[in-house]
Amino acid sequence: MFEEKDIYNEYPEETKPSKKKIITLVVISVLVLALVAGVAFFGGAMYAESNTVESEMPMVKTIIDALNRYYIDEIDWEQFQYVVASAVANSIDPYTGLIEATPTGMKTASIGVTFGWNDYCNYYITEIAPGSPASKAKNVRNDSYGSQRLKVGDEIVSLNGQKVRHLNSSAFSQLLSVAGDTLDLVVLRHNADDDVVGQYRFVIDKEMFHAPVAYYLDSDTTGLPSDVGYIKLNEFGDTAPEDFYNAVKEFLADDDNPNKLVLDLRGNGGGDTMMCGFIASFFVKQNGTSDGIPMAKYVYNSGGGDMAETYFYTQTSYTSGLDGTTYESVNLYDEVDDFECVILVNGSSASSSELLTATLAHYCGIKSVGTKTYGKGVAQIVLTYNNQKYELFITNGKYYIPTEKNGGTVFETNIHGVGLTPDFEADASGIYYMAEDPCLNTAAGYFAMSDKDAAA
Repeated sequence: MFEEKDIYNEYPEETKPSKKKIITLVVISVLVLALVAGVAFFGGAMYAESNTVESEMPMVKTIIDALNRYYIDEIDWEQFQYVVASAVANSIDPYTGLIEATPTGMKTASIGVTFGWNDYCNYYITEIAPGSPASKAKNVRNDSYGSQRLKVGDEIVSLNGQKVRHLNSSAFSQLLSVAGDTLDLVVLRHNADDDVVGQYRFVIDKEMFHAPVAYYLDSDTTGLPSDVGYIKLNEFGDTAPEDFYNAVKEFLADDDNPNKLVLDLRGNGGGDTMMCGFIASFFVKQNGTSDGIPMAKYVYNSGGGDMAETYFYTQTSYTSGLDGTTYESVNLYDEVDDFECVILVNGSSASSSELLTATLAHYCGIKSVGTKTYGKGVAQIVLTYNNQKYELFITNGKYYIPTEKNGGTVFETNIHGVGLTPDFEADASGIYYMAEDPCLNTAAGYFAMSDKDAAA
């Protein structure tokens, strides 16, 4: 059913996966020696004069001449040029920018907790990564351990001795940034009536671990009916294909044999469309095609202002750029009798998340629950240089999602600045205990209703 292969072939240059999690794109990886209006990027070298810079960026040329003439110490010209170039690129639009390349989904020092907050600046745990230090932490009571574990939905009272209730979000983020290797959390636990039923303290040491960007939770954890599984997908980053593949394996191996799935895309800002196409193939049937099913039309600048178009497709295999392993998808509608799925979205679901949601709605009739999505209907190409040390993201085109017209599939709708409206609206903040999460409960209600309709 699942097959793994170790293939160590390099990606073609035009299809290497992106490493920036909030960008959705057709990825073109190119070695670039000079970027942004003629500013040279030859690591550590002195500034090279350019007619383009002199004519179009005279202030930059003037500043560099003055620094060369008067500055007392040695200047790190590579860093200078990176700062100048990134400032120029970042000023174009919210998605164009120059960054230092950083792989996503790798092992990092973390406790594995995500925090959220409400309008009153009360802070809650919205996610606990499986296998993380936080998932294993026990309540500390008089230097001994109690049985309580951290739970999604717990309210944070203090962080490393600092009270955080009603603290503004910037101050809370600052506390986290200077917290060091140990987080001392005091949390309140509430019941369904929002009454406090306990106060617990957890002292958690950061560890190096891989926080999966996709993972499976069974009904014992989520509080959903036993026939409903749950997969959280946080991003379409470097390890998303492997992590999603493993999450699906766990869903299929669940002893309760669930035939329904909640796919949670809340907070997922997007990523590589190749990964999106691979994940889509677990749901969209190939209908005998070898090239995949079109997910979107992409209209883009092919260079020099010449416009062209292509399509994003589903794909049933994906070869990891991290270790060369190839993962093969299975179609859940073929594997699970009477399979059903619901997608959870919110205002932070963007780009590839929106593309996946639209694709599964069109081809599979999968419903969505939550609030309107972000609305990012543009895509970027990626140019790299200095042995992929830096990446320049350039907004290159717009994509159009599949919709039905006159009984066929057309690609005429661009969601940029508009977003997707879910089929069922529900509070999608994620600050609830999972058993009380309005999105999960709405999904469970939809499944129950569909079961009644099927029985009738």
